[in-house]
Amino acid sequence: MFEFQPTAIVWDLDGTLVDSAPDLASALNSVLDKRGFFTHSITTVRTMIGNGVPKLVERGFNAVGIRPGPADLDELVAIFSEEYRACATDQTRPYPGIVEALQEIQAMNIPMGVCTNKPEAFTRQILEGLGLSGFFSSVVGGDTTSTRKPDPQPVLTCLGGLATEPASGLMIGDSVHDVQAARSAGVVIGVVPWGYRSAPVEELGADFVLHDIAGLAGLIRDLGQGQQQVAH
Repeated sequence: MFEFQPTAIVWDLDGTLVDSAPDLASALNSVLDKRGFFTHSITTVRTMIGNGVPKLVERGFNAVGIRPGPADLDELVAIFSEEYRACATDQTRPYPGIVEALQEIQAMNIPMGVCTNKPEAFTRQILEGLGLSGFFSSVVGGDTTSTRKPDPQPVLTCLGGLATEPASGLMIGDSVHDVQAARSAGVVIGVVPWGYRSAPVEELGADFVLHDIAGLAGLIRDLGQGQQQVAH
């Protein structure tokens, strides 16, 4: 666990704040269908999510025996983007308890940001479409910086937008890429037990597993009160 009151919190998006797999699967399957290939179940697509849109499309086509070259992949990604733009919030929803947790943390005046490998335009589209954009004052997507997670640059950029140093920041994610990015950035990292990954959550190497999202605000509040008592 962590033993300090964070001055800012950075959240991952897909698999952490929202379950976006149904809409990602819909867009991917539309591209596959247009090319005459069989489609994938949502369960299968969940295992393909991570590292951004190009990697998702590549994995989707690899699974039907196709290994697109760079030019072909660029074309497929462009088609996917058109499809996804039209359906990005059709079935995507926040995980249970997320909105309430965000409301509590916002009421504590702790700034929050989103750091994801999803393109920034899609990220903002989803946050706005689901009524979540007002919670976040810093949004970093997979194309906002020159690198993606697990590189630490996106996390550090997001923290910079929150005027927070890494040592006093907290990140919440769901994958090994989140853990690696946070570790490299010098940020405490917690992971949620839901989300998209192949390894068990306990094996990701995070500082803690956040089994009770509803208890996050209370934990932060208690840590802050403890620090005040020590100061006095």
